[in-house]
Amino acid sequence: MAQQLAREQGITLRGSAEIVAEFFSFGINSILYQRGIYPSETFTRVQKYGLTLLVTTDPELIKYLNNVVEQLKDWLYKCSVQKLVVVISNIESGEVLERWQFDIECDKTAKEDG
Repeated sequence: MAQQLAREQGITLRGSAEIVAEFFSFGINSILYQRGIYPSETFTRVQKYGLTLLVTTDPELIKYLNNVVEQLKDWLYKCSVQKLVVVISNIESGEVLERWQFDIECDKTAKEDG
């Protein structure tokens, strides 16, 4: 029963495509830092939402994440994305070590002002 409840719990985030995409960007940075995927010295602290958050300083990773976030914004504007999945896998075996799934519900009736 506890296993079933754990699967059904999640985070609900409402807001503009910009805010939601920014949330994902910070979330992915946090996962990469917390799991040691990139060295801790390649992250810097920033203040956002009254919190201290870590973001990468690695130029190639910044470029990659910016591309992902821009694509995500486009999908959010079009309500054409239902989930974002981040997978951490063993580079040699391909075994999935962790899987993070962010479910997205778009309100197709909502319109943002220009």
